[in-house]
Amino acid sequence: MLIRKNISLDDKYLKKLQPFLDANDGNLSAAVRDTIEIADTALTNHRSIDEAIRFLRENPAKEELSDTIKSGENIIINKTILEWLFRYTKGRLTDEELVNELINPFEISNMKDLEDYLNRIFKNNQWTIRTSIKCEDIQNPESALILLSNATINSREFFAQLIAHFLARWKQLDVDHIFRRANSTQISFKKNLSVSLNETMPGIRKHFGYLDIICKELDDNTEFWTQLMHTYNVERYNLVTLHRNQFETFAAGEVPNPTKILERLCKQSVNEMSLPDLLVYFKKMYLATQLVKNIELCLEPEKESVTIFHDFKNEKVIHSLVEYFSNIFRENGTPFVTSSYSSMIVFRFYEEHEHENSPGIYGMEEFTEPDFISGE
Repeated sequence: MLIRKNISLDDKYLKKLQPFLDANDGNLSAAVRDTIEIADTALTNHRSIDEAIRFLRENPAKEELSDTIKSGENIIINKTILEWLFRYTKGRLTDEELVNELINPFEISNMKDLEDYLNRIFKNNQWTIRTSIKCEDIQNPESALILLSNATINSREFFAQLIAHFLARWKQLDVDHIFRRANSTQISFKKNLSVSLNETMPGIRKHFGYLDIICKELDDNTEFWTQLMHTYNVERYNLVTLHRNQFETFAAGEVPNPTKILERLCKQSVNEMSLPDLLVYFKKMYLATQLVKNIELCLEPEKESVTIFHDFKNEKVIHSLVEYFSNIFRENGTPFVTSSYSSMIVFRFYEEHEHENSPGIYGMEEFTEPDFISGE
C-alpha cells in the first residue's frame, strides 16, 4: 500500500539528507527511504536513538581502520601482548621519530588543536583514551594540565610520554608533576626556557626516563653488567664500589679525598652547595657504593646532621672511614664535629660561634662512648 503524507523539514535537515539525495538523483522519497533503513539498522542493536547516535559518533568507520591495516600503516596485535610491551618499556624514553609518528605538528597550532587531534587519533585507532587539556593561553601557555582517562595505566603512561615530548619540543613545556589513578593520569606542565631544544627536559627524564641510562648501559655492555649483577646477587650485595684511584690510595694505607668524584656526579662544586643539598647527594652516593649500611639525615635548620651506620670492626678502618667522609664536609666549609661509636658515625654541623672549644684531636680508645674530631 502506498500512503502519501506531507512532511516539513528545516534547511539543516535537508542538508543532512544531501548525500542521500545525490545518491538517488534528487529523489526526496528515495532519500527518506534510505534514511529510514539506516535508522532501523542502528536501532536493531541499540535501545534508543540517542544511544545509536552516540555509538556512531564515538566509533570510527571499520572501513577506515581496515584500509590502514591493508596499507601496512597499522597491524593487529593481541591486547595482552601489547599491554606487556607497555609495562616492560616503562622508564625508557621514546625516539623523536615515534613522537612525530603519533602527533603531526603541522596539523596543530594551539593547545585546543592538540586536544582535538589526540582525541581523534585515539578514537580512530580504538585506543579508548580520552584527552582533556586545560591552560590559560592556548597559543603560548606558561603552564598546562592534561588529563588522560580510560584505557590502562600502562598505555596511558606510554602516550603521556609522547605528548610530553611533543610539548617540550614545540611549546617548551616540561613535566612538573604526575598524578596517577586507576582510571586516569593527570600531568601538570610548566614552561622551561633553560633547556635547549636538542636536550631532554629534566621533568621528562625524571618521570618517564628513569631507567633510560640503565637500559642503554645494559644494551651496550650486556655481558659485564649481567655478570656484575649476578655477583652482587650471590654475595647479597656485600660488595663495595670504589673508584680505582681511591682503592689504590686505601690499599697504600692512606685516606683518599672523594670530593672530586662527588662533584662530577652532582655537576657542582662541593663548596658551592648548600649543606642540605650536599647531605642529600652524600646519602644517595654512599648508599649506592655499599660502603655503609645505612645513612640517616637531619635537615632541620641549625640542627643538620648525618648518622652513618656500618658493620666494620677494625679500629683503623673506622678511623679511615671517618677521615674519608670528613674530607667532603671540610671542602663544603661548614664546621662540624664527629662522634664515633662501635657501628655508627655521626657528623653534626653548627654555626661558627658554636663549639668554640671543640676538641681538635681524634681518638679510638673507646667505642661505647663518643670521641670527637673537629671539622674546623
